[in-house]
Amino acid sequence: MRPLKDTARSFCFLPLLSAVLLSLGLTACAGIAGNSKIDLATLGNLSYRGIYDEPITLQQGRYEGKPFVPQAAARPRVQLVEQLYIIADLDNDGMQEAAVFLTESSGGSGSYTYLAIVDNVERKLQNVATQKLGDRIQVRNLQFEQGMLTLDMITAGPKEAACCATLKLHNTYHYHQGKLELAASEERGHVSLADLQGRWTLARLDRNEPLPAGVEVNIEFRDAQFSGLAGCNRYFGAIKGKVPLDIVIGPIGATRMMCPPLIMQVEDRYLPALEHVKQFRFMFGQLALSYQDDKGWHTMLFTPQ
Repeated sequence: MRPLKDTARSFCFLPLLSAVLLSLGLTACAGIAGNSKIDLATLGNLSYRGIYDEPITLQQGRYEGKPFVPQAAARPRVQLVEQLYIIADLDNDGMQEAAVFLTESSGGSGSYTYLAIVDNVERKLQNVATQKLGDRIQVRNLQFEQGMLTLDMITAGPKEAACCATLKLHNTYHYHQGKLELAASEERGHVSLADLQGRWTLARLDRNEPLPAGVEVNIEFRDAQFSGLAGCNRYFGAIKGKVPLDIVIGPIGATRMMCPPLIMQVEDRYLPALEHVKQFRFMFGQLALSYQDDKGWHTMLFTPQ
C-alpha cells in the first residue's frame, strides 16, 4: 500500500505538433493552457456538493454549519483529508483533475467519508462529482492506474456494526465527462494482522503531534514478528491478535545504545507506548496504532514505505 500525496501529472497528447514546435524552439501541451492550478490550498477553499442538500464552501479545508440547537455544540462539520489525494489527468483529456476525500460529522457517533472529483469547467475549478463511501470506513489506499481510480477500504459487512467494520473492499472507479462511476467492487476477505505486513515510518507520536525533525522511527511487520528503529536503538518482538483490529505487541527487546537527548526522548516515549498498543486501524493510507494511558487514548500514525 502506498498513498499518492502531492502527486501532479501533466500529459502531452500532441507528439507530432510538439516535435515540430520543438524544432522551432517552442513547446506545446494539449489542455495545459488555461488549466486552473490544482493544489491542496485551492482544494481546501472550494465549494462541494453532494454532502448536504445545498453545496458547502470550505475555508482552509474546513466547514462548520450553524448549531442544530442554539448554543449547542452539535453542528454539521466537513473536513478535507490532506494526507491522501490524487492530482492527475483522470479522464484523459489533457488536463489535470483531483480526487479527494471529505469527512462529515454532525456531533453523533457517525463519521461519513465521501470521494469527490474536482475538475476544470470553463477554466474554473469545480467539484463535479461526489460519492458517499460509508460511515466510519477505513481507507487503506487510493491509486490512479491505467485510467482508473482504485480504492482499498474497510467497511461493515452484512452482520457488522459500523463501529466494528472488518470487510475489505477493492473498488474501481471510472471518471468521464463529469461523472464518477463505480466500475467494479470486489470483497477481499476480512482484515487481520496479515494486513500490517511491510515497513512503516512513524509520522506522528499522537494525532496532533508530528515527529520532531531529524528523528527517524520505523517498524516492520513480518508474519507474527516485528522489528524496527526506535530512533536510536533497534527493537524487536512478537505480535498477536485476539479479534480483528485488536493487537497485542511485545514484550519488546532492544539494543542499549545512547544517542542525543532529543532522539532518546522520542525513543523513551515511543517504546512504552508501542508496548501498550491495543488496536490498529487504517486512516487514509496511514497505519494508526492506538494505546491508552492515564490521560486517555492516544494514536500513533505511520506512513508506508
